[in-house]
Amino acid sequence: MTSSEVSIGAWIAFAELAAPLLLAMLIVGLVVGALQSMTQIREASIAFILKLACVALMTTLSGPLMMRGLERYATTLITSIPSLIHG
Repeated sequence: MTSSEVSIGAWIAFAELAAPLLLAMLIVGLVVGALQSMTQIREASIAFILKLACVALMTTLSGPLMMRGLERYATTLITSIPSLIHG
């Protein structure tokens, strides 16, 4: 494994960790924003509480999947340390 592969692997691991939460927050934000526009309710705490609940639910549901991806990257990185040191 080369240093560029380590960098690419880090970005992929980051995307696997962040994507489920960011996509869920995006969807909830769009839905709540549309509903607030239709009903003309301008309360920011509604969107915040729903997004917070969504992040908690998504972390609970997809946490093991996200940790497996991080574990896979860490294992690959640790096993490739000798080849990174010796070139």
